[in-house]
Amino acid sequence: MPNPEEPVVRPPGEAYVKEAVWSAKKRRFSTVWIVPIVALLIGALLIYKSISQKGPTVQISFKSAEGIIPGKSVVKYKDIKVGKVTDVRFSEDLKSVIVTAELNKEMRHYLGKKTRFWIVNARLTAQSVEGLDTLLSGAYIGMDPHPSESGGKTLRFKGLEEPPVILDDLQGELFILEAADKGSLQIGSPVYYKKLEAGKVTSTRLSKDGNRVLINVFVRSPYDKLVRSTTRFWDSSGIDATIGPDGVEIRTASLTAILSGGICFGNFPVFGEGKPVESKHHFVLFKNLKEAKKISYSRELYFWVYFDGSVRGLKEGAPVEFRGVKIGEVVSFFLVGDAQSADFRIPILIKIEPERFTITGEKDRKSSQVDAKIFKTLIDKGLRAQLQSANLLTGSLLIELDFHPDAPPAQLKKENGLYVFPSIPGTIESLKSDAQKILDRISSIPFEEIGGRINSLLKQLDDETLPQLNHSMRQLNGNLLPSFTKLIEESDQTVEEMRKNYLDTNAEIHKKMLKLLDEITRTSQSVKNLTDYLNRHPESLIRGR
Repeated sequence: MPNPEEPVVRPPGEAYVKEAVWSAKKRRFSTVWIVPIVALLIGALLIYKSISQKGPTVQISFKSAEGIIPGKSVVKYKDIKVGKVTDVRFSEDLKSVIVTAELNKEMRHYLGKKTRFWIVNARLTAQSVEGLDTLLSGAYIGMDPHPSESGGKTLRFKGLEEPPVILDDLQGELFILEAADKGSLQIGSPVYYKKLEAGKVTSTRLSKDGNRVLINVFVRSPYDKLVRSTTRFWDSSGIDATIGPDGVEIRTASLTAILSGGICFGNFPVFGEGKPVESKHHFVLFKNLKEAKKISYSRELYFWVYFDGSVRGLKEGAPVEFRGVKIGEVVSFFLVGDAQSADFRIPILIKIEPERFTITGEKDRKSSQVDAKIFKTLIDKGLRAQLQSANLLTGSLLIELDFHPDAPPAQLKKENGLYVFPSIPGTIESLKSDAQKILDRISSIPFEEIGGRINSLLKQLDDETLPQLNHSMRQLNGNLLPSFTKLIEESDQTVEEMRKNYLDTNAEIHKKMLKLLDEITRTSQSVKNLTDYLNRHPESLIRGR
């Protein structure tokens, strides 16, 4: 250990070493590092800018990715590019195709659960030709953005197999129609109002009980305001042609409706103004315009009508009329036979809607029971049912109710809980009966006896009458014809003499007549001269000339 009092011996150059160490510590930051640091900052800035400008990456599953090429296919909204496809691969179960696409950053707020994607290819539909631009540019993915309700975003979507009919930004309302079957309606079929396209069919599905078909229709603004609680929808698909008592009726909405189906709706004053309805309100889809215009009645009365003759041409739904006014329709009919008597009858169930007419003096207008007193009074006055022709061209029949005072009396009776409407033979049966009577009378004429008499008369005419007639004519020619010829010759001679004596200019009588006319002319001239002189000298009558 060194003594503190002894001077410390330091090696030569120690002071310079300390100075060098201090100088090195003082100049440790060098300008050489500025370039790397600036490059690092620029790189970080570029990375931040790239990350901040990069949009969300979504994955869309399709059953098929036909025409989609990674790096080439794009995502479009309203024909504007909003992203590009980066990858296409199979799902793990190979049942679908997963398409990965990078969207622009402005689309990050429109990736809600209702956002839809679909593949756009060129295709021909009944309404139009779509996607023709894809023939040159290739298929692309269409997008219908929808804002997220919770503020978050969804990155996995299930693509649509068909392009959507209605985009979310289109204003309007959705309504649900109930029909017995789908008919020829398709997704995209038009909806018309007064033959103006007002919307489209968006989807069809079966009801939960499987008895009805539910058809979703979108009616765009401002036509959606015309849909009221009393609005009627009807199927205008194809050509609606009906042949009935009123003749042939043909209706159609447009060529598009003929090819792909269509729906019409309208408001009819007979149903009232109605009230506004909310979205997804249920309506009944009627088969045609005629059915849509029908007024539904709450009160219905049922009767039996029996006919013994043929009812060929009668159909269910055929009208029941009273003096040409429809008051009901045929519900059903069938054949009933008696094994012992071998008699057959045809019971026809008819429905009468009393709200179609008014009977004064009826007590209860809302009852669904038949007033036996009124019905018996009508029967006693001759009210009967009769089959009549509705259309001669088609042979269809209807049931006509009218009063027939000369009809046989009928009793009021019930069968199976319903009153029986008495009937009389139809016009066709009456014609058949009259024709049969005429044929029976014609068959009773003894044509053979009459023919024999006619033959006998003709033979007598040939044997007796004609020879006598010929003999008489020969006598007439032998006796009267020469005298008649002589008479004609004498008449000709007389006429010639009259012509020579009276009509010829050289005849004596003609000369005498001319001389007489000349004398008459001179006499008239003298008389004229005399009268003129007397007019001038009336005193000459006394004095003389």
